[in-house]
Amino acid sequence: MIRINLLPGPKGHKAKPQYDVRAQALLGVGLVLITLAGCWWYSASLDDEMEARQIEKADKEKQVAQLKEQVKQVSDFESRKKVLEDKNRIIDELEKSRVGPVKVLDHVSQSLEPLKLWLVRVAVTGKEIDLEGRAATNDDVVEFVNNLRRTDYFTDINLQESRSAVENQLNIYQFKLGFRLKG
Repeated sequence: MIRINLLPGPKGHKAKPQYDVRAQALLGVGLVLITLAGCWWYSASLDDEMEARQIEKADKEKQVAQLKEQVKQVSDFESRKKVLEDKNRIIDELEKSRVGPVKVLDHVSQSLEPLKLWLVRVAVTGKEIDLEGRAATNDDVVEFVNNLRRTDYFTDINLQESRSAVENQLNIYQFKLGFRLKG
């Protein structure tokens, strides 16, 4: 006879669900493809960034070259400016030194006018003036010295020498004067 156990007894193990190998393979291939796509995208973005940096570097190098050219032009300009300033300074000094003797001769000639007197040598050194001349009489020499003293242009007028001499069978007086410019 057959026996049937109706009492609940130990149950058997549930069967594990079986995964489809194809689904797992597809999932693995999908993950690999997604990873490769991510790596490709990251590599492309790095390439784009590197290209942008290289373009930026080339632009900066162009700017540096332009700035170097401008610096060279500025330094050339400054050197030309310095040369011109030196020339202007020299011209100003020459103008001042030219005006000094011209004014000295102008004032001295105004002091000579009514007298029989002529100048042999005029030396202007800074503010010092040395004069040598000839006169018909000693009174002309004295009058000339007095005329120089009346001007507001000269100071410290000193008759250094006045002596009688004969030149071309004429009696003349040779004189030497030293004086300074005022101011």
